[in-house]
Amino acid sequence: MNQTPGRIVLLVLITALVFSLPSASETNRRYNVGDHVPLLVNKVGPLNNPSETYEYFDLPFCPPDSLVRKKESLGEVLSGDRLTNALYDLKFREDKNGQILCQKKLKRDEIAKFRDAILNEYYFQMYCDDLPFWGFIGKVDEESWSLDGKGPKYYLFEHVQFNVFYNDDQIIETRAFSDPSHVVDITEDVETSVKFTYSVVWNVTSIQFVNRMDKYSRASLLPTHRQIHWFSFINSIVIMVLLMGLLMVLFMRHLKNDLKRFANGDEEVDKEVGWKYIHGDVFRCPPLMVLFSAILGTGTQLLTLVLFLFALAFLGILYPYSRGALCTSLVVIYTLTSTISGYSTASFYNQFVETGWERSVLLAGVLYVGPLFLILFVLNTIAIFYGATAALPFGTIAVIFFVLTVVSFPLLAFGGIIGHRFRSKFQAPSATKRLPREIPPSAWYGKTCGQMFLGGLLPFSAIVLELHNFYASLWGYKIFVHSSMLLATFIILVILVAMLSVGLTYIQLTVEDHEWWWRSVLRGGSTAIFMFGFCIYFYAKSNMTGLLQLSFFFGYNACICYAFFLMLGTISFRASFMFVNHIYHAVKNE
Repeated sequence: MNQTPGRIVLLVLITALVFSLPSASETNRRYNVGDHVPLLVNKVGPLNNPSETYEYFDLPFCPPDSLVRKKESLGEVLSGDRLTNALYDLKFREDKNGQILCQKKLKRDEIAKFRDAILNEYYFQMYCDDLPFWGFIGKVDEESWSLDGKGPKYYLFEHVQFNVFYNDDQIIETRAFSDPSHVVDITEDVETSVKFTYSVVWNVTSIQFVNRMDKYSRASLLPTHRQIHWFSFINSIVIMVLLMGLLMVLFMRHLKNDLKRFANGDEEVDKEVGWKYIHGDVFRCPPLMVLFSAILGTGTQLLTLVLFLFALAFLGILYPYSRGALCTSLVVIYTLTSTISGYSTASFYNQFVETGWERSVLLAGVLYVGPLFLILFVLNTIAIFYGATAALPFGTIAVIFFVLTVVSFPLLAFGGIIGHRFRSKFQAPSATKRLPREIPPSAWYGKTCGQMFLGGLLPFSAIVLELHNFYASLWGYKIFVHSSMLLATFIILVILVAMLSVGLTYIQLTVEDHEWWWRSVLRGGSTAIFMFGFCIYFYAKSNMTGLLQLSFFFGYNACICYAFFLMLGTISFRASFMFVNHIYHAVKNE
C-alpha cells in the first residue's frame, strides 16, 4: 500500500508524456523559402484490405543509404504506422521538374513483387509536414487483353508529382499524382531498367492553417452522407418514442393498477397480480456471484472509457487522422479506469456476500483483458507470418505488460479495497425465503432466448444505419467526423436497452419467474450479438480477402462486440435492479 502513491505518480508522468507528443493539429511549423520540408514514407497495402499493410520499402523502391525510423508513440505503433525517411527532397516554395530519385535495374523477383502489388491495387501512404496523402503504385491495362489475347498489361508508375499548397509560411495540403504517361511495362518476368523521378509544384491557397484538416472530413460532409446520418438518427428516435409509449401504457395501466389492488387488499382481484407472490425470491442472490460482480465492474469501466473518448473527441484531441491518438487514448484511459472496475466489483459483491470479494476483483481485471490479449496474440502471430506492419514489436508488447502489471492491476486492487471498506449492506424490501419458489412454464417471449432476441433486436434496429457508417469508417476509407451524431446514437442505444430491460423484467416477474438477475444481463448484452452478426454481413458485402484481413476483421470486431456485451449488459441490469427495488419498496410502503 505504501508504493501506491508512487505508482500513481508514475502513471501521471506516463500519461503526461503520451499526451505531450505533437499531433497534426499542434504541429505549427513555419518555413522560409528554401527550407527543407520533412517528407516521410509510411506503408503500402492493398486497397480492399485496410488491415493488410506493409512497410514502404518492402517493395523495391529507391531506399536511402541509411533508413532512419521516426520515433513513434505507442498509439502509432498499435495503428501500424512505420514512418521512415526517403530520398525525396522538398524545399519550401522551390519547384522541381523531373528530378531523378534513382535509376535501378529491377530483377525478376522484384518485377514479380511490383506486378503482384499492382494486381491487388496497392496504394502508398506518405506524410508531408504531418499531413497524410496517398497514391497508387501502378495500373492494369485491361484493354490490351482483348487486342493481343495474352492477358492484361501491368504498368509501374515511375514518376510522382507532389502538389503542395501553402499559405504564407505554412503548408496546408499535399497531394501525390502518379503520372500515367510515365510508366514502364512489367508484364513479363524479365529484368527491366526503371528510372524513378518526381516533381514538386508549389501552389498558393487561401485556406488557413487551422482549417487544413477539414479536407479529410470533406467527403463525410456531402449531402448524401448527411441525409443518411439524419435518417439514421430519426429512425432511432422513432423507435425510442414507440417503445417509450408502449412502456408507458404498460406501467400506467398495469403496474399502477397492480399496486393499487395490492394496497386495497382485494383478495379476489389480488390473485391476478403474479409478481407479488415471488417477493420472497426476487432478491435471491444469483448463482456465480463472483463472475456476476466482475461483469458489472468491467462493464462500468468500459462505459466510463467510452464516455471519456467522446469527451476527448469534443475537446479536439481525437480528430480525423490524429495519428495514433485513438489507440493511445484507449490504453491510457483503460488503465486509469481500472480503479472504477475494482470499486464497482467489490462494492456490489459486498452488498450481498461478505467474503471472497478478492476473487471477483481479480476476475474483473482479466475478464476483458484476458480474451483481448489471447485474440491479439493470435493476430500478432499471423501478422508476423505475413510481415505486416500490424505486427507489434517486442518492445511495444513489453511496455503494455509493464503498464498493466505496474499501473493497472495496482489501481484495480486499490479500487477493490475502497469498495470493500466502504461497503453497505443491501436492504431488500422483503425477506428472502429459505427455499426458492418453483417457476411455472412460460411462453417463448418469457424464456431466456426469447427475451434475448427481443432485447437485442429493437436496440440494434435503431442503430444499424449508424453502425454501417461506423464500420465503413473503421474498415474502409470513409472519414467519420460526426462525433455528436455518434454520441446521440449511443445515448439512444443506452436508453433503449434500459427501457427494454425494465419492460421485459416486468413481464418476467408477472409470470412468477424470479430468476431475472442473469437474464437482465444477457438480454441487454444480446445487442452485441446482433452487432457481430452484422459484421458477418458487412464482410460478405465487402471486397476484403485473405487470411490476414479475415482474421483481423473478425478478431477486432469480436473484441468490440464483447466490450459492448459487457457494457450493455451492465446498463440493462442496473436499470432492472432499480426498477425491481422501486416496485417492491412501493408495495412495502403501501
